[in-house]
Amino acid sequence: MGTRLSNFERTRQELRYCIYAGVPLVMVRSPERPRVERIVRSLANGEGLSVFYYTEARQLQGFNADMAAKDLGSDPLPFANELFMKSRHVVFVLGDTRKLDQDSLYTRELLSTVYLAKETGNTLVTVAAESVWPRLSRFGLQIDLDFPDFGERVALVRDFREKQKEKVTWGEDEVTQLATLSRGLSEMQIVNMMRSALVERGALTRDDIYAIASRKETLFAPVPNVVPVSNRLDLEVAGLGSLKAWLDGKRNVFFAPQELLQEYDLQAPKGILLVGVPGCGKSYSARMVASRWELPLYRFDLVAVYDKYVGETERKMQEALDYIDDVAPCVLWIDEIEKALASSSGESDVGKRVLGQFLFWLQESSARVFLVATANDVTKLPPELFRKGRFSETFFVDLPGMRERAEVLGLYARKSLHVSFRESELAALAKACEGFSYSDIEQCVKDVAEEMLFSSVHEDPFQALSKHLAETLPISQTNDSIAAVREWGIGHARAASLEVTNE
Repeated sequence: MGTRLSNFERTRQELRYCIYAGVPLVMVRSPERPRVERIVRSLANGEGLSVFYYTEARQLQGFNADMAAKDLGSDPLPFANELFMKSRHVVFVLGDTRKLDQDSLYTRELLSTVYLAKETGNTLVTVAAESVWPRLSRFGLQIDLDFPDFGERVALVRDFREKQKEKVTWGEDEVTQLATLSRGLSEMQIVNMMRSALVERGALTRDDIYAIASRKETLFAPVPNVVPVSNRLDLEVAGLGSLKAWLDGKRNVFFAPQELLQEYDLQAPKGILLVGVPGCGKSYSARMVASRWELPLYRFDLVAVYDKYVGETERKMQEALDYIDDVAPCVLWIDEIEKALASSSGESDVGKRVLGQFLFWLQESSARVFLVATANDVTKLPPELFRKGRFSETFFVDLPGMRERAEVLGLYARKSLHVSFRESELAALAKACEGFSYSDIEQCVKDVAEEMLFSSVHEDPFQALSKHLAETLPISQTNDSIAAVREWGIGHARAASLEVTNE
């Protein structure tokens, strides 16, 4: 298998081929002008080409050309025309070009310069973020310079670490992690994030990686239905042992370099669908994934994309999906997904189009987005959603078993009651809350904590909690649909718990 070129080297090679082939117009599409300038300069120095580079800020420079910097004013085309008439096999680069996608006096003058370059064997190169007027583009070839790929981002972070070695104590794991989280950013944006974080904190350690990556969302215009969710990296979650083990196994795959996955025809995990009993940790699992994988967490209100005006729903949906791709890698949380993608909503043309947009993105997006979608009534979801390749796995989250109830009781007792029960006490309490959901247990412990903290009654925590559990009606006795949910989950999904619940 051949060596894969970086985005920088691939663009350099393509531009070199175009110049030697005598292509009169080469359109380099990129928002990173300094990066393109480095490519052009390296070609001039490495290939012995005569290159003239123009920007309004720096005026005209000669790369490997016998000419001092020159002020051309605001219109460089007369100089380019004169140069092309007198010389052969020279390259003139317009680093400052705007509104090239429009039919205007400027683009028509540019077209005349391209005609001249064709007749005289020279090359005109334009650098712009936007596309070019179709009539002009027919005379040349377009090259897209993508944002720095993984290898380039690793080199960028390493270079920053070496230049700030007294203040930046990152190992290779931290370099790789930040390079992964910086996907989709320009060189300047990545460097600016690291510089501003260093100024703010004085020094950068492993603990600062997540905070640096979280700044990424400020670089893109927000959309109203995708919002960042604050989360703790030290989040503790009781139970769900099977789900945790699966996540730990998939973490390395999610963060693996794209080149490695492509070599073995693999793809990063897309996400999980969590189906199960209300109050048993489905929504909390999104926070758990973000915490375990040290990724930013976003909540996508899919219902909010629907709009009464024609075309607005599809526009808002695409806007949201584009934003999600921009802020990736991240964990994306969609709560009660059946409310937005239920089969009944697909009966309308708008519902069908939204479902189609979502499924296409879920299947084809190359961004590292790990989707955590929850559903209380899976029977309302369209069957297309369950096709392999859209979700990596479907988990069923059941009522906690005996050991899980003891674990969650111990966790919340330490947090809210500031006590550590003995194993015998936890076993007795776990037996007393049979049929309780995780949220039932959490609320009971916190109710007792409130009573003990804010009242004059001082009771033994074990006795107080035992009494409160006995007086509480659990969800399993108040929700008639739980039996049907459990029946579907046990037969159609992977158990999120290591403990089989038959209670």
